[in-house]
Amino acid sequence: MADCKHKCCGTAEKVWLPYELEGRSRGLVPHSYCIHCGVVKDISSKSNRAKRMGYYTNILARLGITKVQIRLIAKELERIQDFDDVYSMTRSEQEGLFIDAVKKYSKVREDTIRAFL
Repeated sequence: MADCKHKCCGTAEKVWLPYELEGRSRGLVPHSYCIHCGVVKDISSKSNRAKRMGYYTNILARLGITKVQIRLIAKELERIQDFDDVYSMTRSEQEGLFIDAVKKYSKVREDTIRAFL
């Protein structure tokens, strides 16, 4: 899936699946999916939509850590399957993985990292 160039199905082909907002079930809504790999697109609220890798790379640059640490963290994130896939990943999942990677290679506190997110 990580190497798939997602192509959205048409409006008529959407599948009806459960939808949650802020942890509460909101019934069924139509979801798009990729016609190549079949991954269903995450239709979370805008605040929980996944970001591209560049967003997190820019945060690393502002954290005040060394270039070596930035490189190690970036490589760690690149190794995570589908981290950069906005189709199947949510922002909250990405943020958790990002925080874990930053804490692994630096001594930056979690609340400081969250302030940059």
